[in-house]
Amino acid sequence: MGKTNKVGVIQWSSIIATLSTTVLAVTALITVYLTVVAWRIEQNTARPYFIIVGSPKITLDKEINIELKLNNVGIHPAVNLSSETVVFDEELIGKPIHHDESAIVDEIPKGASAGLLMMIPSFYINPNVLNIGGHYVVVDLQYSDPILNRIYGQSMYLKWNGVQNGKVQPTEHVRVEEKGKILDYFQKQDINLKVRE
Repeated sequence: MGKTNKVGVIQWSSIIATLSTTVLAVTALITVYLTVVAWRIEQNTARPYFIIVGSPKITLDKEINIELKLNNVGIHPAVNLSSETVVFDEELIGKPIHHDESAIVDEIPKGASAGLLMMIPSFYINPNVLNIGGHYVVVDLQYSDPILNRIYGQSMYLKWNGVQNGKVQPTEHVRVEEKGKILDYFQKQDINLKVRE
């Protein structure tokens, strides 16, 4: 009877030791997972990120100029900033009146700005008329984070409300329901913003 008790105690102690080891292993895995998730969140908050500073500047001269000031509000700098810009009628008819690509190779550190100018020739829209209809302005950015060695993309959807009685109207951000219509328009026009030439 003494041997049976010893064997039973040894079996129970083995089970308890195995369960304890399993609990410690699971706890370690959860800790590693949470650490990786926190690290990824920290990376995403440090990455470069661009916002439009102020209202876009629109000037009517020999052509229509739309100028955006982009500011890097991320912690990390951005390099190899490329943009593809598309301007088209708010009625979503016809070809875009502006479709261009540009690039900036210099580093854009935290808090620094970069200008983006879109020039629309007068043969598309005469800047001297009193009334010009609204137009969508889409800006697709791609840039690299040299610290994380990752490439990021970002799209901005704006609507310029044109000119009424000779006065330039404001530019605003596009509503969610308008974005779907814009993406349909791009598909019909065979425009893929994610593919750079």
